[in-house]
Amino acid sequence: MKKFIFVLMITASLLIIFFSSVYITREFTKVITFSSMGDMWSLLALREDSPLARFAEVDINDFKSPPYPERGDMLVNIDGLPSTLENYFTIFNVDTPAGEEMVITYLHDNEIFTTTVITRSIPVLLKLQVWILVILRTLISAGLILVGLWGFLKRPHASPVRTLTMFCYTLALSMTFTSPAIAPVYASFQIPNTIILIFMVLTFFTPAFWLKLHMLFPARKSYYVKRRLFFNLILFIPGTVFGAVLIITSKQMVLTANIYQTLFLALGYVLLISNYRKAESFIEKRQTRLVLWGSAPGIIFAILFSWLMQFYGYLFIELSLVTRLLISNILFLLMLMIPVSLAYAFGRYKLLSVEAKFRRGTRFIAVNLFLLLIFIGFLYLFGELILKHIDINSQTPTLILGIGLAFLFMPTQRKIRTRLEKHFYPERVRLRSLLKDFLSSNIVRTDRDEFWKELEEKLIDGLSAERVYPVLRVGDKGCFSVELAEPAPFDIRDEIVRKLSNGDNPILIDELIASGKIVLSAEQEEWFLQRKSAILLPLITKSGLVGFLVISCKTTGEDFTAEELELLENLCAQTALVAENLELLGEKLEKEKLQEQMRVAREIQKGLLPGIIPDLPGLEVGALIRFCLDVAGDYYDIIPLDDDRTVLSIGDVAGKGVGAALLMANLQASLRTTQAMGVSLSESAEKINKLVFENTPSDMFITFFLVLVDSKKGTLRYVNAGHNPPFLIGRKDGVKLLSEGGILFGVLEDALYTEGGIEFNQEDILLMYTDGVCEAMNLSEEEYGEKRLAKLVAANRKLPLAELLQLIEDEVALFHESDIYEDDFTLLAARLKHG
Repeated sequence: MKKFIFVLMITASLLIIFFSSVYITREFTKVITFSSMGDMWSLLALREDSPLARFAEVDINDFKSPPYPERGDMLVNIDGLPSTLENYFTIFNVDTPAGEEMVITYLHDNEIFTTTVITRSIPVLLKLQVWILVILRTLISAGLILVGLWGFLKRPHASPVRTLTMFCYTLALSMTFTSPAIAPVYASFQIPNTIILIFMVLTFFTPAFWLKLHMLFPARKSYYVKRRLFFNLILFIPGTVFGAVLIITSKQMVLTANIYQTLFLALGYVLLISNYRKAESFIEKRQTRLVLWGSAPGIIFAILFSWLMQFYGYLFIELSLVTRLLISNILFLLMLMIPVSLAYAFGRYKLLSVEAKFRRGTRFIAVNLFLLLIFIGFLYLFGELILKHIDINSQTPTLILGIGLAFLFMPTQRKIRTRLEKHFYPERVRLRSLLKDFLSSNIVRTDRDEFWKELEEKLIDGLSAERVYPVLRVGDKGCFSVELAEPAPFDIRDEIVRKLSNGDNPILIDELIASGKIVLSAEQEEWFLQRKSAILLPLITKSGLVGFLVISCKTTGEDFTAEELELLENLCAQTALVAENLELLGEKLEKEKLQEQMRVAREIQKGLLPGIIPDLPGLEVGALIRFCLDVAGDYYDIIPLDDDRTVLSIGDVAGKGVGAALLMANLQASLRTTQAMGVSLSESAEKINKLVFENTPSDMFITFFLVLVDSKKGTLRYVNAGHNPPFLIGRKDGVKLLSEGGILFGVLEDALYTEGGIEFNQEDILLMYTDGVCEAMNLSEEEYGEKRLAKLVAANRKLPLAELLQLIEDEVALFHESDIYEDDFTLLAARLKHG
């Protein structure tokens, strides 16, 4: 049985799609022909069985010169032929050009008059209305068919979905047949009338499928399940009868059909409202409410219009064609909401957001129609009664009044909408006022924590929400945290974050999950559940997603309203802008704080380095240091012990900033203390290493070289703790590397260090340096290297030390092609003075 029903539904879908496409294509050919041909645009009530045609509307632009017929006059003949329906379309056909003259005869007050008609192209206003009509019909029909087909293909074996599909199909056919403003003779091809009648029969079942839909959705009614056959007979017998009468007699039982349609559609709305009140979840309530808002304006308008046509159709006929088309277009515009509401309701996504747009659109149309009717009535009274009463035939006063009313239209509309909102939605007005005052007072706020706290208070007060959690992106990282404090289980690669980044509308979490739009991780589901999360409010600026607000459920246990969601949507961009400004301000303050720390560290470091190199009796010393940052990790010191002995040291701390500066201060103090105690260099190195190990993090260490120069004995005693081996360059022995010692400070607590010893002769030069010198790279990423450095020093070792060190800096800068270095750059040199 399921397979049979499936095949039947597919067959029906294909037939309806094919027929609707052909029929709508025919309608477009009619409009295209109608828009390009020449015709008389004074409207006639033509009949096949009468040689006379009544002027229903007269446009004097159709006539070459007076006399002009008046409304109600009878056209006797056209170009010598009786004014029958057949003769009219023979004379005014698709090949009739604009500008052709034809003589007509008409009857006015029982007198015969003759005048000349000049054919012309369709007036612009009429052409616009006709095109809008056909396009709207096409959009509604296509939308309904696509929604029905989409629903069926997603759940082909669900009875409620099949009912929804058939309702969409039959309503689409109704819209296809409604308001054919142009005669079929203008079409490029014709469809057999029998085929049209067969598909027209299906439209009688639209009310039946509407009523049945609400017996099945959102859950099957128990009374329908128990008496399914009985209810199906009650539902579909009337449509079958009307269809049979139409096929047999080619006539419609208009009054009876109106009663049937009105009754079934009204009962459907009674069930829809009942379903809304009994809905067990917020999503079901939103679904039923969205269908109500999306369908009620159009269907109620259509029912009222059909009854007005039933009893007062002659009044409608008296209106101008443009006015009649305008009314039809308003009806179709309202009907366009139906496929949209059904699509979103079935998809269970953006329900509140779409409902808010429907409500706003309905209010806009209602207010504008109300004002339009008042203004038209006012102009009619002024023109027809006042001016004629005082015997003024000129239309100028009416035109001036119309222009004045046009200027008043928009301000009046805004005032009416504002008053309606205050009357019907006072809570919305209050919430808007709260948020407006809050945002206007926080444009220049500097306290980030205070801003989020106050925003939470306003939203809790205005929405009755339990809590509000600002989840913000942490700098340039891909992670998020609550108020940049508590980590949140979200990452820029997550599906939900990408969803938030792609739109600036509020997202209801239950809709997001129910619609299957995204899949949350177990951790994310638990995070939302713990916070009773209801709404996600993306905060997006031009730079992208800066975070999102998580709004908890209401303390009252109620759902959020469409109006509240609309206000939150307006809040998104403004809050995002303030949040980004606060973030930038926080970064600025953090930068200023860091700069202050750097300034303090710089002062510390300045106090560590020798301000003036001491004048030593037997030793010449030179030093140079260049920093890559405000505070460097490099260090050197000169400690005279007596007239003959001097301790020189150079080091490189693995770190920058205040921490590195303080560590250097401790290092200097320890070195000077141990040297004052008279301990050996190796013991001094071991004590310093232990101190560094115990008082620094595991990722902070020091490379260090210290040497005791005895100028009287001409010797060097040194310890190298993992530092770049200094050069001892002599006249005869070339370059010697001083590498004896041990590992760098801070790696092993009980590391041992050995001393090295070597002669220090006249004309020898000792050069100590940090890795920033040799590791400076050129554009080819080639390092300057120890060999170049040693060769340069050997070639220029007789220069004064200050000049030698400056030469080294210049040569390295030339090689590096910049005087800005990626690492600190320190040189310390010594040699014996000539005795």
